[in-house]
Amino acid sequence: MTDDFIATLPGMASAAADEAARAGRLSVAQLLDALQHAFVVLDAQGRVVGYNACALQMLELPQELMQRAPLIDEVVRWQAARGDLKGDPQRLIERVWYHLRATHASGQPHVYSYTTASGRTLQGATVAVPGGGWARVYTDISKHAQALAQLRESEERFRSLTELSADWYWEWDVQGRYTRLEGRVVREQGIASMFLGRAPWEVPAANRPRPEDWQPLRDAVAQGRPFKRFEIQRTLPDGGTYWFAISGEPVRDAAGRCVGWRGIGRDVTARKNAEATIQRLAYYDDLTGLLNRRAFQDRLRQAQASSVRSGQWAALLFIDLDDFKDVNDAYGHAAGDALLRACAERLRAAVRAEDTVGRLGGDEFVVLLEDLHPQADQAAWRAQHVAEKIRQVVQQPVVVDGHDLTVTPSIGITLFAGQEESAADILGRADLAMYHSKAAGRNAVQFFDPSMQAAVVQRATLQRELRHGLRDGELLLFGQPIVDVRAQVCGHEALLRWRHPVRGMVPPAEFIPVAEQTGLILPIGQWVLREACRVLARWAADPARAGWTLAVNLSARQLRQPDFVDSVRQALHAAGADPRRLKLELTESLLLHDVEDTIAKMEAPTGLGIQFALDDFGTGYSSLSYLKRLPLTQLKIDRSFVRDLLTDPNDAAIARTILQLAQSLEMEVVAEGVETAGQYEVLRAMGCRLFQGYHFGRPAPLEPAASSPEPAPPA
Repeated sequence: MTDDFIATLPGMASAAADEAARAGRLSVAQLLDALQHAFVVLDAQGRVVGYNACALQMLELPQELMQRAPLIDEVVRWQAARGDLKGDPQRLIERVWYHLRATHASGQPHVYSYTTASGRTLQGATVAVPGGGWARVYTDISKHAQALAQLRESEERFRSLTELSADWYWEWDVQGRYTRLEGRVVREQGIASMFLGRAPWEVPAANRPRPEDWQPLRDAVAQGRPFKRFEIQRTLPDGGTYWFAISGEPVRDAAGRCVGWRGIGRDVTARKNAEATIQRLAYYDDLTGLLNRRAFQDRLRQAQASSVRSGQWAALLFIDLDDFKDVNDAYGHAAGDALLRACAERLRAAVRAEDTVGRLGGDEFVVLLEDLHPQADQAAWRAQHVAEKIRQVVQQPVVVDGHDLTVTPSIGITLFAGQEESAADILGRADLAMYHSKAAGRNAVQFFDPSMQAAVVQRATLQRELRHGLRDGELLLFGQPIVDVRAQVCGHEALLRWRHPVRGMVPPAEFIPVAEQTGLILPIGQWVLREACRVLARWAADPARAGWTLAVNLSARQLRQPDFVDSVRQALHAAGADPRRLKLELTESLLLHDVEDTIAKMEAPTGLGIQFALDDFGTGYSSLSYLKRLPLTQLKIDRSFVRDLLTDPNDAAIARTILQLAQSLEMEVVAEGVETAGQYEVLRAMGCRLFQGYHFGRPAPLEPAASSPEPAPPA
């Protein structure tokens, strides 16, 4: 390196820098020669006016060429001729000059790379030198390029393996969200968009519908530990249902912290289908697809254990087809098999999804009904209702080869709770009850317990009489006053009563459950709604009562009817009532089923001006997160918290909390069951402004000309 070269580098080696270098007994030229980077300097005309020793070695340029200060054009032609640069030389020269001028215009360096004929990969950077000219720096990146090539080769090998394999590769971030999916299965099924940016538990899976079903996987992610063969059933875009098993391990940084996850997934659909086939052969009836005797007995034992935990009664229905042998004899076994399959389908359709249907053999079927009710008589009534439904659907004709085949069922029922007896004993009782049905004339339903049979008959009688009572005008609409802080009446709650011509006043606790179970609650609820609207219309003509509101209790069945909103609107229109004076009361238990549908059904009446109240608040299990979304204007403190308000600090605390919650949500509160002045004063001191209970008035007919108020209950 000569001092003439140093002079050609304005700004690169100042006099002060040169002096500092010489003070250290090393010239700037020697420093440049010692570097492992090639330096080439061009003047404003593009002529080579300087270079270091590394430039000759790294660029593999002859010294004779560089010493005569060639134009960059000549250097490019020389490199193109040797094969270092690919393409037409003239085009290459034009491109070089384009980038040289661009560096002056933009003030930004131009970075590029190329591979020489000898296989060396170089990275060049051209910078404009103030005053004209350019400096070019070259770095040998052959090892880096080789590493990149190996990485690309490894990546291609990985992609080839994932394309050929049934397995697929995935990566998650530290929260468990998919960031990468590779493999033939992923590409062919087009599933990447389903998962990228989402965690596995955020994508629906048929075998894991509940959040707790994902807990083992979420625990592994939270604890940063590997997991293996976690099975998930998915429905993919092609409409097919597939099983996948995923295994993974955490990815850690140098400090040992988990920074993500990686693993493989495997399509195990074939294995799961094979397992399902084996299970079906072992546990299911081949003709009907129902549980066979062995599987049903296992399920019955599970139901016994479940009844211990839940405290609810269950029932076993034993069903035998009357005169089925005649069908086989007359039309052949193929027709008999078709009839059995049709009966199996009808049994499935007649019960709930959570109920169990089985075939013991021949023409004998069994149905297991769980979680019927904590009280035996209520459970018996529900079992009777299902059995009658089954009796009706089974006796409908089945068309087989143009023939109408008809059979009737004889059904025996037994209730059970607990594990004191064997599954065989329970089946034996139901079987015996079924034979009683046959002895009673066939096509009948009989209970094993005679007293239960009597109770069911009594309940059926009550149902029939209630239907007649609705038809004959025996139902009455009572009301209990709701008062404000001055004890002035501001509204009523509508209460349904039944005046039976023989029994007298039938308690609501007796007939309302029957109405709910039989579906009579729908026409009864509609009658109550129409009567309430007529009362509101009559109140509107009386200045003393024109401002009163009337609250009507809704049943879950009413709210779930598709025409619920229209029925409310029609009742208001027919009576000419002001919708702002109508309040519809829901219970917390009603909110436990399909909250989104409930909210949608409430929004339309709210638009009419109708108000909604939540009854018996504090006794249910509804989530407070739904409370803020419901279009409610009022909460009603359940009477169970008011009753011991003066003696139980817990009840007082609950009442106070409900009042504070309602205030924060801008809702009114009605305290139910206020029976003493002391309760009234304490609630008023807590900030309650509306009250209801025997202290202010007992339920009485909403029409003054009717009978007197109900007597107070005994203390």
